[in-house]
Amino acid sequence: MHIDALTLTDFRNFKEAKLSPERQINLIIGDNGSGKTSLLESIYCLGSGRSFRPGTHKQIIRHDTFSFTIFARGTDEQGDKHTLGFQRDREGLVKIRVDGDLVRRFGQMAKLVPVQLMTPETVELVLGGPKLRRQFLDWGVFHVEHRYIEAITGFNHVLKQRNSLLKQRLQSSESAYWEAKFVELGEQVAKERKGYWNGFEPVLQERLKHFLPQYQFKIQLKQGWDAELTLREAIERNKSAEERYGHAIVGPHKAELKMTANGEDVKAILSRGQLKLFVAAIKVVQGEYLFAQTGVQCIYLVDDITAELDADSQQKFCEALIATKAQLFVSAINKGELPDIITSADTKMFHVEHGTVKEL
Repeated sequence: MHIDALTLTDFRNFKEAKLSPERQINLIIGDNGSGKTSLLESIYCLGSGRSFRPGTHKQIIRHDTFSFTIFARGTDEQGDKHTLGFQRDREGLVKIRVDGDLVRRFGQMAKLVPVQLMTPETVELVLGGPKLRRQFLDWGVFHVEHRYIEAITGFNHVLKQRNSLLKQRLQSSESAYWEAKFVELGEQVAKERKGYWNGFEPVLQERLKHFLPQYQFKIQLKQGWDAELTLREAIERNKSAEERYGHAIVGPHKAELKMTANGEDVKAILSRGQLKLFVAAIKVVQGEYLFAQTGVQCIYLVDDITAELDADSQQKFCEALIATKAQLFVSAINKGELPDIITSADTKMFHVEHGTVKEL
């Protein structure tokens, strides 16, 4: 889907902001602290229900107000029109509306607004902990197979229940029940992730050959337990350790993506700029793969596109973004710092200053 109109009320430093974006490229220009990133953040909230910035939801709400509201009108790939509304107050109460109807699950809105975010901090996908890579993987599986949300949500609930019992060192019919559910849902989650990764990874490899041709990459999905065993067998082998530590030590909650370049950990061999280009390739391909599998386009949010990328890398990145034909929102301090390929295309430009947005 692409966004045709966006309205923010009491969101960060915006009392009210309205914009009507271009179908493909939208440039958001303004000084540091003006609110450029906040505009990107509002679109991200529509696709994820949360901010990508540190802090609590209360910090998103404008000072001395009780709630923020994000409203959007959009058009999907079939030409159907949709309206989306997301409101959250200081007490944490959330209201979500899709096409005018109040909905209970955020997934009903998220599936309409798949969002890919690229910021200077996006390299944490590689540098950060395994949880970030599992979230990246689960995003892809969910948007290709919407039913996956039931499996992963169910598994996370069962994991909490089972960990609680392990912590209490309880062995009972109740613990046997939760272990059985853990195995059932855990193997389902692992199967869905593996199916997605087996299709996604070869496409990613082709993109990496273009972005970083000097390296040979290998990215392996580790499911969270010995691949030669069933999950039940892995639990049996690790039962004494789980009872000793008081939590589940095998399962899909321990899944990881192992990434190497020329046989070495990518964190050790790639420069900061190369890491950003590596992650950019992953993000672009995830959106392209979604479109190839479902016909649904991502919305790409790019904050500070030139940071830590040389001119050649910027060109490759921008060419790849434009080739997706998806809707892009790109922020910069001024137009002059952006690559020509972005500014010479048909674009809309918005200037942000002191909590106001003006189309140029």
